[in-house]
Amino acid sequence: MLTPGSRRLNHVEFVHRPGEGAFAIALFEALGCPCHVVDVPPYGAYVVVQLDGSPHGENDMFVSQAEPEQLAFEDALGAEFSAAGGALAAARDRFRTLVRDRPFRATHVGIRVPTVAALDETIDRLKALASGQLSGRLELGTPVVRSPEEAESTSTPLKQIWLWTDVLSTGLLAIGQQFELQAYAE
Repeated sequence: MLTPGSRRLNHVEFVHRPGEGAFAIALFEALGCPCHVVDVPPYGAYVVVQLDGSPHGENDMFVSQAEPEQLAFEDALGAEFSAAGGALAAARDRFRTLVRDRPFRATHVGIRVPTVAALDETIDRLKALASGQLSGRLELGTPVVRSPEEAESTSTPLKQIWLWTDVLSTGLLAIGQQFELQAYAE
């Protein structure tokens, strides 16, 4: 419930490449988020990703197909990334190293999972997806696990993991999207 002067995150909007809506749904369902497709004018078809039982438009994420203008920009970036010895490709590679080595220092969407057991189940589903349908397009980092005492004294999760994908993004698909999953004391 909103109180006067308060704010609540309304939604996060992601895009996917043409024909890859099913991949986006598979990823979010592996994260434990129910999905359904809505198709209404003038917005067209988009996926509603629900984090909890909130009404539509509250605490949701949406995924739609990238527009032609973004796809043209993505294609131009891809061509630059493919250029041998290009400065842009080298910068992208350094950024991907940052995401792998210090994911907490790069942009990401954080999702809190209710329990460590639920996070472990989520990680198992993501590993299956990463080795199957999304092989090469979904990477999981090494989980960080803390003792209850350490987590409490540092106000940090008991367990957390970062993952990267190029299946969808809140920005550029050529850069991909990072998520942080975390579980606190039950």
